[in-house]
Amino acid sequence: MRARRCRAVVAAGLGLFALLVAAVPASAAAPVTTLVVRRVDTTAMPKVTVDVVAGAHALSTGNVTLIENGKRLEPTAVRSYGDLQVPTATVLVLDTAATMNGAKMFAARDALKRIIAAKGPADTMALVAYGPTARTVQGFTADGAALQAAVDRVAVGGAADLYDGVRLGASLLSHQLGALPQLVLVADSDDKGSTSPASAAAADVLSSNALTYTIGLQFTSGTDLSQPAQFAALNGGAMFTATNPGTTTDAVRQVIDHLHGQYRITYQSSGTHAASLVITAPGLQGNAQIVPGGIAVGSAVNPASVHLRQAPGLLRGKAGLLLVAVLVLAAAALLTYAAVLLITREGTALDAAMKPFGDHHADDEDGDGGGLLQSGFMKRAVATTGRIANDRGLLDIIEAKLEQADLALRPAEALFIYLIAAVLVTALALLEGGVMLALIALVMIAITPPAVLNFLAARRIRKFTSQLPDTLQLLASSLRAGFSFLQGVEAVAEEVSDPMGSELRRVIVEARLGRQVEEALEECAGRMKSPDFDWAVMAVNIQREVGGNLADLLQTVSVTMIERERLRRDVKALTAEGRMSAIVLGCLPPGLGAVFYVTNPAYIKVLFTNVGGQIALGVAVFTMLVGFFWMKKVVDIKV
Repeated sequence: MRARRCRAVVAAGLGLFALLVAAVPASAAAPVTTLVVRRVDTTAMPKVTVDVVAGAHALSTGNVTLIENGKRLEPTAVRSYGDLQVPTATVLVLDTAATMNGAKMFAARDALKRIIAAKGPADTMALVAYGPTARTVQGFTADGAALQAAVDRVAVGGAADLYDGVRLGASLLSHQLGALPQLVLVADSDDKGSTSPASAAAADVLSSNALTYTIGLQFTSGTDLSQPAQFAALNGGAMFTATNPGTTTDAVRQVIDHLHGQYRITYQSSGTHAASLVITAPGLQGNAQIVPGGIAVGSAVNPASVHLRQAPGLLRGKAGLLLVAVLVLAAAALLTYAAVLLITREGTALDAAMKPFGDHHADDEDGDGGGLLQSGFMKRAVATTGRIANDRGLLDIIEAKLEQADLALRPAEALFIYLIAAVLVTALALLEGGVMLALIALVMIAITPPAVLNFLAARRIRKFTSQLPDTLQLLASSLRAGFSFLQGVEAVAEEVSDPMGSELRRVIVEARLGRQVEEALEECAGRMKSPDFDWAVMAVNIQREVGGNLADLLQTVSVTMIERERLRRDVKALTAEGRMSAIVLGCLPPGLGAVFYVTNPAYIKVLFTNVGGQIALGVAVFTMLVGFFWMKKVVDIKV
């Protein structure tokens, strides 16, 4: 007994280990990028030039580390834009709507003047203002005095056409060649009436490759600045919020730090092919893709990639999928084996003592001969499953359904195969799609086989019932021809088709084995759940007791059943509209939900991600089921 439990524990441990190995995803998480890479030049490979934005952090050859395809490299030079006199083109976009009157406009003018005063000699700037319309106040110039005079000229009034102003600024940058584009937006609210959509403004900013920074003037609590913030995130920029005139200076200082905290890093690449580059400095890290022979600016330096949960390298590819399947099957087999060892009863001492004197074929019990379900282990597993199901009253129900559906399966074997399939399908769904897909797969595998079995059984019972009137008429004719009742039943069984023919042949076999034909017919009626056939058998039994013409009696019963069948069909025709309404109303909500999920996923996903949506979805499903079963009950008229 101790050795048996040890084997069970070992098998369970190995099964869990195999399942965990198959389910382990890649756990490496991408670090947060704080070092913005804005330009990569590989036209002089193996020499590579990378432009980065470090903000207030100072970079040098001593604190910058480069890792190209996992190999560490040292930079040959790290110099700031100011030292190299790298030309930049910056568009200052200013909100001049009526809401900017007073302290906000004073703070905005002061912010722009500070940015203009901090520009380098190689930098050019332009000023765009937007209120009711977007307009260019000052074109690109390196003259700081002209730019500051332009800031003083802007007038306040109208609504905020944010998108139009951003599009105009991005358009100016698109025509500036030879200078790195930058855009600084000063705003205090979202868009209030632009003729351009938000998608067009975002597309223009992306195509201009502009490094975008936003200063949000949130002097009033509750001010919505979500739209200006979206532009700051397009090409690796940032948004800085000022909650009062005093904090505007801090926001401006951070913008100036980012505009001037830009560096050009040069290094010698270790290869001549495309590579992945990771740049690290104290407190900073950035990523870029190295593609030989070109210049990448903006979002092109590190194309967006989809990060999927992946298995370890050994479990990837077609061979990996095969290995995962093998591991899942092995885990299921080991766990099942452990459960069988723990649940099944071990043989008694008397069985062990008598085994040498038993049939020599008993040695094959633990062998593998006779197929998978005939092996000793599988026999014990099936027997244990059947015993547990029989203790709970399930085995008789399953056996009755299998007989009604005319499926040549033993109930214990069918239940065992069903449970193993449920475990395997749920495990594979858990590996492929996570817990939610596993729950859906479990519900489907729990519902589908019983539903299919019930459908097959109900279809066979309906066909049996429809054959009954003709069968009784044929039996009555056989009795008039001089056959005995048993001979008549045998003759009819050879003439009619299944399922009536197979059921009557079973009755004949039972009668030949010594069972009363009336008892065999009564069991057939109970097995096929046919009250009409039960009444016919009852009529035969009464005739046997009181006497009379059995042929005429069967003919009368047949006519009665034909009238009942005609009435059933009339009721079915009259209730067709109600049944169709129940089907349409039952399928309409999930059908519309599927259409919305395909055409507008964001609209329908609220039902699954929001607590209120989940509650509403649960209530809707519950009331829909109640209404469906109510309508079904209304149209389900017993005849």
